[in-house]
Amino acid sequence: SMRAKAGLWLRRALGVGLLLGAWQLASLHFPPLVVPPIPQVAATLVHLFQEPDFWPTVGTTLLRLAAGLAIGIGAGGVLGLIFGLCPKLEDVGTPMIHVLQSVPPVCWVVLALVWFGFNGLPCIFIVATATVPTVVINLSHGVRSVDRELLEMAKLYRFSHWKTLRHVTLPSIRPYFNSALEIVIGGGWKLAVMGEVLTTNSGIGGAITSARLNVQPDAIIAWAFLLVAGCFLTQKLLRLLCCRKGGAVC
Repeated sequence: SMRAKAGLWLRRALGVGLLLGAWQLASLHFPPLVVPPIPQVAATLVHLFQEPDFWPTVGTTLLRLAAGLAIGIGAGGVLGLIFGLCPKLEDVGTPMIHVLQSVPPVCWVVLALVWFGFNGLPCIFIVATATVPTVVINLSHGVRSVDRELLEMAKLYRFSHWKTLRHVTLPSIRPYFNSALEIVIGGGWKLAVMGEVLTTNSGIGGAITSARLNVQPDAIIAWAFLLVAGCFLTQKLLRLLCCRKGGAVC
């Protein structure tokens, strides 16, 4: 209802207000190099938008994020379906998924630097390696959770394997896929930028590195705000698309 939504937004506004209040108090007790004041960070944000290389910088990171997610979601989606439909193949592939899930992203960054060099590919690689396990695990669970009665009905009407997959399995696992997407998009932003900080001089990560080298904490915080906004907007867009297509993540 409208009243419940108003209450939700009021509570969220209160949370933001408390955060800003704590920040303002901290900025009064610490020097600007430690905790930059809110007006200084706001001015830096405005300045960032006015710089000619702002959109190319953001675009570079977005391209790397999109490439990593596309590879990870594609590979994870195929493996998740295969593992869900063929438990014996899942037994074979599970150790590989556990390895991908357990190895810290920093280790993948170091390995990717050796394999690909300082060219942006390590950023794509770590986003993809972090995305695959989440998608595989969610989709394989989703396939195993498909209503048995629906599958029996498909057999009764002599649906082919492809028709059963298309009309029964895929619609049933959509909520699992949507939740996996939301998780990997949120994590993907952080990993892509971390990869840029460690392996390139370009993109948002490169801009953060430059701000660190020039001792500009206000610029680092400004970029952090933009990352939070980017993550929020992409997840909101995903939810809108999922709702429009009849998904469960709304």
